[in-house]
Amino acid sequence: MTDSLDVTLPRLDAWLKANAPADYAALNPPAAQDDIGSVTEYRFTLHPDLVTWLGHHDGATAVKGHGGPAVILPGGFILHSAGRMRDGQRTQEEAIAEWVDENESERPDLRDIYEGVYGYLFHARWVPIATDLTGGNLIVDHRAGDRYGNVLHGLHGGDTEGPVKVWDSLSHMFQDLADALVEGTAIRFPGYVDPVTPRLCDDGDGTFVRWP
Repeated sequence: MTDSLDVTLPRLDAWLKANAPADYAALNPPAAQDDIGSVTEYRFTLHPDLVTWLGHHDGATAVKGHGGPAVILPGGFILHSAGRMRDGQRTQEEAIAEWVDENESERPDLRDIYEGVYGYLFHARWVPIATDLTGGNLIVDHRAGDRYGNVLHGLHGGDTEGPVKVWDSLSHMFQDLADALVEGTAIRFPGYVDPVTPRLCDDGDGTFVRWP
């Protein structure tokens, strides 16, 4: 059973504050309501999990990049602010529009499927929520149906396949993260052959989480 974010996020905060204070300090304050609304500009409804998360922390600020505090997720991912989510979603829409412009002479119906997938890299209803060192993204899927709310991993520049589902929800992602940190359990993530467990690191400016 997956706990609600209202239960999981305070649990995660408490552990980070007590054990990895540099990571806790890197988490931003809650996003303003206008900033949360700007992610989609109300053109489609932002998933409730994302609204809850941004209302708790507006992503994280990594002063030392992907190798220091703020990288609380395995895979070197830094969680985006609402502004960066908005920019990432717009980039995908622009890529789709460009592709339609270039291909509609062969496919006159492309204008009618504007919100469809552009190849395997972009979709107008994908909201990037975190980026790793190589440019890969974690994405919350906002397409209707069973995939709604799934957390996907993909969007590397050289990808030849579409993003893969990593979690069925943002609530599940944060619960797995909290369990891995609080209870010392392993977490499985694309790119790792085996599940990984976190360790604590201190480079002189405070303790933070580091993944193998």
